[in-house]
Amino acid sequence: MPLRAIAFQSLLLMVAISLEALVLRQRMRLGYQTSMQYAATLNLLATSLGWVIFLIAESMLPPPLRSQIISVVLFNRFYPNGWFDMLPVLTVVSAMGVFFATYWVKLQGLIWLMVLLGRAPATAATESESRHQRYEIARRGKPAQRQDHSSRTLAVLEANALSFTAILILLLLHQGAITL
Repeated sequence: MPLRAIAFQSLLLMVAISLEALVLRQRMRLGYQTSMQYAATLNLLATSLGWVIFLIAESMLPPPLRSQIISVVLFNRFYPNGWFDMLPVLTVVSAMGVFFATYWVKLQGLIWLMVLLGRAPATAATESESRHQRYEIARRGKPAQRQDHSSRTLAVLEANALSFTAILILLLLHQGAITL
């Protein structure tokens, strides 16, 4: 069992939950407990889905790349093989893909969580509203539904960006501590 990887993943998850709870509380005007519950639920959902997707994708990779990934996850180091020169590019591309995939999962998870808890998010416009009706509502100064949707979207984006930045800093510090 990769206990070191599990412990480090747990540490990163706690950091992400606490930072994202702060952003959700501030941006969405939630209470302390509610924002912690939302952040914990969304991060556990994203982490669980991420590991499932990772384990499925890892089994389909070529053996030298699989060995490289296992080496990083279990021993926190790369070793020279045919993929060694491409690792920086693959890491950056993968990180960007993971960021946007995690953001999308968290945003959809927040919407579904709010629906399940009876705090259904308002949609930007119902299907029965015509373009003219939406224009009239916006002209009268009542675009609350759209503002609610965009503030929720921006809150999740900001929370995800903050937690990814903190995790990146921790990973760089951890890597620097290992090499010293």
